Amino acid sequence: MPNAEDTQQSTQETRAGLQAFGAYYEYDVDYLLGLLEDSEPAMAGFAAAMPLSKYRDALPLEAHFVARITTMQVDDCGACAQLNLRMALEAGVDRALLQTLLYAPETLPAPLLAVRTHTQAVCGEGPVPSETVAFLREHYGATALAELATAITGSRIYPTLKRALGQQTSCEILSLEF
Repeated sequence: MPNAEDTQQSTQETRAGLQAFGAYYEYDVDYLLGLLEDSEPAMAGFAAAMPLSKYRDALPLEAHFVARITTMQVDDCGACAQLNLRMALEAGVDRALLQTLLYAPETLPAPLLAVRTHTQAVCGEGPVPSETVAFLREHYGATALAELATAITGSRIYPTLKRALGQQTSCEILSLEF
């Protein structure tokens, strides 16, 4: 069982890691710091779920980020969407593709448009069409579809936590100018 000194050091390391992440991505992590301050066990539980949105092996990088960014748009978390735009560029997603996603999503290539449509439906913007699921499974494979599901699910935890803590701010206009 960890002693108080180990727990305090772990909390300090978590706090420092969150602050460094926020500074690096120009992202407000106050809601996560508040969760850590209010309940270390709750933060530990949340932290255990954080990798859910990031896991990707079979799903192409572009599809992965289309799902993550679309999730944030549907859940009206501009700060989270902006963060994911930064992460997408850092990971190697083409800036032109992200511009298309933001400003003319209806012109995305068919597989990515299907990812966006599916993500919107999963996030509550209508029924989840079985033909879209079938298309995604056929185009990307069952493993990639499973990864898509976890990316969508995992991405929703951030705006949901912000809302549950009463710390959601109004949506911001997204930009690729950074």
